[in-house]
Amino acid sequence: MELTFALGDYAHTRTLISGATLQIDGHAVNLRRVTDTPAGIFSRAREEPSPFDVTEMSLATTYVLTDRRDARFLALPVFPSRMFRHAAFYVRDSNLRPEQLRGKRLGVVRYGMTAAVWARALLAESYGIAPADVAWWIGEEQFFQPAGITLNPAGGKAALEAMLLAGDLDCLLSVDEPPAFRKGQLHRLFPEFGAEERAQFQRTGLYPIMHCVLVRRTLTESEPWLPGFLQKAFEAAKAEALHWLLDMDASSLPLPFQHTWANEVRELLGTDPWPYGIADNREVLAAFGGMMFEQGLTSRALIPEEVFPAE
Repeated sequence: MELTFALGDYAHTRTLISGATLQIDGHAVNLRRVTDTPAGIFSRAREEPSPFDVTEMSLATTYVLTDRRDARFLALPVFPSRMFRHAAFYVRDSNLRPEQLRGKRLGVVRYGMTAAVWARALLAESYGIAPADVAWWIGEEQFFQPAGITLNPAGGKAALEAMLLAGDLDCLLSVDEPPAFRKGQLHRLFPEFGAEERAQFQRTGLYPIMHCVLVRRTLTESEPWLPGFLQKAFEAAKAEALHWLLDMDASSLPLPFQHTWANEVRELLGTDPWPYGIADNREVLAAFGGMMFEQGLTSRALIPEEVFPAE
């Protein structure tokens, strides 16, 4: 079987995108990889018909599709991307504190992107600032709109940065470092974001999930072994990556202190710092379902088994 597979380039999926045929439990699958940015993959995957058999997908979009009973895909509890989002807040005024954002003007490329969901939850959980407590400007329209929130169009990502520099915004949520930040014209709202992220994890136990994996449902119906096959393939690829990254014989990355950092992560998150499946991610998935509902992006708080029925 050959599958069209849209996935980013990650160390923990490297063996899946190498072009080799995967053989597990008597089945053989060749994954023909399509490369694109995450936003490009997500947008193309939602086309009708979708050009992909297996695709990486925004977790927020997956919850919205489930809420709308869109049955084109089956979601796998496999998570290619996880990331804390304290580093995503940028400000012009270096004296501005997070608790001062109430009543301020915030910009974001897409209001409903997963990173923004987690960022808003951070403000609500740590500082009591709800989405309705600030004014929102967006750089791009999206296919789902929040209930009870007014979104003001800004005309693109660059326009949002220009508004922040001009003082027309107070804060910008961005998954990329804005060019003005690299020039020293902007500052992070959380300068010590690493310490803030550790503190949040130790307080909540939640390691934010950004993306999951979807499989074309017609394939899973004709080939019921396929979801389990893919789950095992992702698990094997991750195990190989962790072995490679934790190998003390030689450095696998062109970065210093790799093994010191890796051992610190294991002490904080355990022997598998990047678990797949519902059982080891129930709390974070349930929390995200609550966030999506509270932020007006779904009609109710979805439970993990509704979103990931394949397990």
